[in-house]
Amino acid sequence: MEEIKDIGTFSSKISERIWGHRFLASQRGPEYVLEFLNVLVGTEYSFNQTHYFRKKQENLRKFIFEGSKEGSKRDKAKLDLSFQEALKNKIKEENKIKDIQSFLRNLEVPLINNAGQLADRSWFAKSLYPLHESLLFFEVRVKNGDVSYERNFYARGGELYFLMIKGGLKNHPERKEYIETRFKELLNENKSIQKFVSGLNEIFEEKSEYRVSDKEFALEADGSTKETPVLPLKECQLYEGFSEELERILKLNIDIYEMFKFLTSLISFQLLQYMLYRASEIQQGEFFVDCLETEERPILKLSNESFVNNENLIKEKFDSEFNDFYTSFLQEKDVEKNLEVWSENQTVKNHPLLKKLGLSKLSEDRKKQILLVVKSCKNKKDLSIKLYPVVKDMVSDQLKKSKLNIIRTLAKDGGIGGYRAGTKYRYHFSDVFLQTLVYSNLEPKKQMEFSGFLELLYDRYGIVIGDRQAIKSSIYEKSGLNIKYFKNNENALRIKLKQNGLLTEYSDATAMITNPYNNR
Repeated sequence: MEEIKDIGTFSSKISERIWGHRFLASQRGPEYVLEFLNVLVGTEYSFNQTHYFRKKQENLRKFIFEGSKEGSKRDKAKLDLSFQEALKNKIKEENKIKDIQSFLRNLEVPLINNAGQLADRSWFAKSLYPLHESLLFFEVRVKNGDVSYERNFYARGGELYFLMIKGGLKNHPERKEYIETRFKELLNENKSIQKFVSGLNEIFEEKSEYRVSDKEFALEADGSTKETPVLPLKECQLYEGFSEELERILKLNIDIYEMFKFLTSLISFQLLQYMLYRASEIQQGEFFVDCLETEERPILKLSNESFVNNENLIKEKFDSEFNDFYTSFLQEKDVEKNLEVWSENQTVKNHPLLKKLGLSKLSEDRKKQILLVVKSCKNKKDLSIKLYPVVKDMVSDQLKKSKLNIIRTLAKDGGIGGYRAGTKYRYHFSDVFLQTLVYSNLEPKKQMEFSGFLELLYDRYGIVIGDRQAIKSSIYEKSGLNIKYFKNNENALRIKLKQNGLLTEYSDATAMITNPYNNR
C-alpha cells in the first residue's frame, strides 16, 4: 500500500474512486455551470474534442474588479499604469471609462454561501454572467506576482459534467448537434458585448478568442504529466437522461441571462443525483419534499429524514471505502514486523505509522491518542480491534463532513433543499427549481395532467409529494401519519405551480401542467 501524505490526499483518493476527480465543497452551483461553459467554448462547442483552451484575461478582470481584494493578504486589484494610460488615450473621457467599468461590474455573478451570505472572493475568483462567450474566463490565482490557473472554485466539477453529457450523447447524434449549436447561438447572440469586450482586450493586449489548436488542457489522459478530470463511469443511463433534460431546457426561447438560472438549477440537481447514485448504485434516489414550507411539523420531519437518509448513503460509502483501505493496510506483510517499532515510538513528529495512514496533519492530541492505542497493540488482531475504531472515528467522520457539504451545496444552489433558522436541512422546491423541473420534462407549449406529472417525478427521480407516491414508496406506511398530510402536501404543490404560471385548472376539475414558453 502506498504511503498517504495526509488526510486531504486520502479523502481525494476515496472521492476519486467513488465520484471522480473531482468535486470540492468550495464550488458553488453557478461555478459548475461557468466551468462547463468554459470547457464547451474552449472546445469550439464540440463534444468530440479531447482538449480545450482556457482564457485568463487578467487585465480585463483587474479593470472590472478594480479595488477588490487580492488573496488573503488583502492586496487590491489594480490595472498596470501602462494599461491605465492606454485606456485613457483610447477612450479620452474619464466618466465614460467609469461607466464601462460599472456596467461590467454589475454583470458579476453573485455567489451566496450556505449561511446565506455573499461569498468573499478575490478578484481572480469572481465571474460574470456569460452574456457573450467573451465574458467567460477561467479561475486564476496570484502567487508571488505570477498569475496561474487555479482549482479552488473551478474544481473540475464542470469538466466532469461536460464528460457526463458527452457520454450521454454518444447514441444521440441529433441531440448532440442541437446542444452544441444552441449553446453556440446563445453565447454569441450579443454582438454589442463582443465588440465592446474586443475593444478593451485590444487595449489590454489580450486575446478574447479560444484557440483549440493549442490543445493546452486535456479532458482525458493523453500521456502528459498534467492532471486530467477522471470520471469513473464514461457511459451510463443517468447521463442520457441528463442530456435529454439539458436539450429541453435549451429549447426555451429565452436569452442566456435568463437561461443561466435554469442551467444552475438543473446542473446542480443532476450532479446531486449523480453523487447519490455513485454512493448507492441505485439509479433512482428518494426525495420526500416539504411543499408546505415547514407549516406542518410531521411533513417537515419526513423531509428532514429523507435528507438525512441520503446523507447516510454518503457516510456508508465512505465507511465501506475506509474499511477496504484499512483491510489493505492490515494485509501488508511488514505490519506485524513493524508493530513493535511503531508501539515503542511515542514521538508524534514524523511517526512512520501516522505517515503511512495519512494522519500526520491531525492535531497533536489526536496523534498522541492514536499512539497510545498503538502502544497497547501486540499483533494484527489488536490493530483491528483496538486501533481501527479510533482511527475510523477521527478520519472517516472528518472526510464524511467535507463530502456532505458538497451535496448540501448542490441541494441549496439547485433549489431543492436547504434549511431555515430553527429547522434542519430538508427538501423543498424553490420557484426556479420548480420551473426547471417542468421545463426539463415538458417540451415548450406542451401539457401534462397534474397527476401524471407527480407520477413522472416519482418514477424518474424518486421525488415523493402526494399520497399515491407516499404509499408506493412505503413512506406513508412507515410514518404512521394520517393520509391527509400527504394530500395537503400535494395541494400545496398544486398551488405553487399555479402561482408560477405552470398549472391551469379547468371547470371539470382537471389540472394541467404547462410549459408556457415558445420553442425557439
